[in-house]
Amino acid sequence: MKKILIALLALLVILTSCSSKVPFTTGEQTKYKLSDDDVKSLQFYTMGDIVITNGKSDKSNTTEDGELVIKDEQNQNKVIIPSGTRGVVEKVDGDMLFVSFEEGKNLKFKASPTDGKYRIKSDRFDAAKRIGIVNYGGEEYTVNTQSLKAYLVFKLKNSTKRQSNARSVKGRKL
Repeated sequence: MKKILIALLALLVILTSCSSKVPFTTGEQTKYKLSDDDVKSLQFYTMGDIVITNGKSDKSNTTEDGELVIKDEQNQNKVIIPSGTRGVVEKVDGDMLFVSFEEGKNLKFKASPTDGKYRIKSDRFDAAKRIGIVNYGGEEYTVNTQSLKAYLVFKLKNSTKRQSNARSVKGRKL
């Protein structure tokens, strides 16, 4: 009987201590009274793929040895941050988080005014091309609108501990 009670108690503790990933929002910050240091100590994850690209192209015409040479060179770099990638906050500046997914490089995330979720904050936005421009590791990259919809999540673990002692008595006999 005692072993069954202990097993049930252990199962109850396991079931109540599961964690789930929830969007990191300004509401969550307020609800749990998170300081800047608290935010820096949380492990964040991306929800949605982030793809940033930069590149240089050289389209020029020159003449060499009596021939017209048309140059069309392109060099493109692409950084892919898949959904679920872990990141850490290096700096908190108001409602802006500087999140690093690799050493020495970070992206800015800003709280959305509509739902409070932290999404990539572009430095500039080209409405005609529908792309944002971000700084990543000292270089300018473009980010498409799909990647701009990605947001930060964190693990929220509810830990409920209850202690209960139960025993069975046999009674007394005269």
